[in-house]
Amino acid sequence: MSGLKIVLSVAGLFILLAVGGLALYAWRQLGASPTRQELTSYASLPYFKNGQFVASTDTSVYMDRVPGGKKAMLKQLFCKEPVPVLPVQKLSGKDFTSPAQGLAVYWLGHSSLLIELGGKRILIDPVLGNAAPVPGLFGRYAPSPLTRKDLPPVDYVLITHNHYDHLEAATMRALKNTSSRFIVPLGVGAALKSWGINESQITQLAWDQSVQEGGLQITAFETGHYSNRRPGDKNKTLWVGYVLQANGRKIYISGDSGYSAELNRRIAQKYGPFDLAFIEIDAWNEGWPGMHLFPQQAVQTARDIGAKEMIAVHWGVFNLGQHPWKESIEKVSRLAQEQNVRLAVPRMGQRYEPGKTKTDDWWKNL
Repeated sequence: MSGLKIVLSVAGLFILLAVGGLALYAWRQLGASPTRQELTSYASLPYFKNGQFVASTDTSVYMDRVPGGKKAMLKQLFCKEPVPVLPVQKLSGKDFTSPAQGLAVYWLGHSSLLIELGGKRILIDPVLGNAAPVPGLFGRYAPSPLTRKDLPPVDYVLITHNHYDHLEAATMRALKNTSSRFIVPLGVGAALKSWGINESQITQLAWDQSVQEGGLQITAFETGHYSNRRPGDKNKTLWVGYVLQANGRKIYISGDSGYSAELNRRIAQKYGPFDLAFIEIDAWNEGWPGMHLFPQQAVQTARDIGAKEMIAVHWGVFNLGQHPWKESIEKVSRLAQEQNVRLAVPRMGQRYEPGKTKTDDWWKNL
C-alpha cells in the first residue's frame, strides 16, 4: 500500500470514529420517548388527540414571514453574533446554607433558576452547558455561574418541557443519585428514567394538576407551545408553566408560550395575583408568532396576571432568535417603565430577594 493510501485510510478511520463518537454523544442526549402504553393513558384528556398533545393556541410556523427565509435560519445556526463578556457572579457549594424561609432567587441564565421558597430549594429548567444534542451548537454565551458539581442539595427539580434549552441530559444525570424530587409534564418522565433517575422520584403533571408537600404547592398550568426532542416525537410530551405557593407567596413561572389573553385571564382568575413572575422575553420571531412572547407581550402578560414584580428570563445566553442578544431586554425594560410594571434584572448568579436586593441596568454598557 502506498504512503498516500495509508494516509487516506488513517484519515478515513479518524473521520469515521469522530462521526461515530458524535452520533453516540447525540444519542445519549435524546432520552426515551413515552411508550405506546403511556400515550394510550393520555387519551381521555381533552387536549390529547390522534396520539399527540394539542395546544389551544396557534403554534404554526410561517416561513414566508421570516426575513430572509430558510437561508436566514441557517445563518442563525452557524454564524454566531459577537457577544461581549457578560457579567457572572460565580457560585460554589459554600455559598449556600439552609434555604430561605421567605423568597430568594438565583438566575443562572436563560430559563435556569434556583429558587428558595418556604425553606425548600427548587431548581428550574437547569441547562448549564449546551442547548443542543451536539457540542458547539447553541452553546452558552457565558458560563453558568454554578457548575453541576457545585449544585447545592435541591428538594425539587422542575422541567417545563423537553426542548434542549430547558432539559439537559448531563445535568439530569448529575442529579440522578440525589434525593431530589422531579416534577415534569406528562411524558417527560420517560426521558428522565432513561437517564437513570428512579421512577419513584418522578411526578408527571397534566395541566392544572398540583403536588403539595408540607407548606409548598406546585401547580402546572397550560401554555401555548409544543414539544419535541427527536425525530417522530413531536407533541408526544406535554409543556407547562408552574405556580409555586408557600408561606402566603405566589410565584409564576411562564415556561415557553405564545401570548394568549384568554390563557392569562384564566391563570389570573384561578391562581393570581402573583408576588413575583418569571416571564420569557426572547427567541421571538415573526415566523413563529405563537411560540414565544414578543417584548410587548411579555410586559402585557405581567399586567394580565397581576404580577407585583417581573423578572425577565429566557434570554441572555443562547442564540435562539433572529435579533441582537440584548434587543429583548432593552425593549422590555423600556416598556415596563412606560407601563409601570416593576422589573428586576439580576446578574447571573446574583442572589436576589424581592424588596431587599437592588439591581441595575448592567447590560446597557456592554
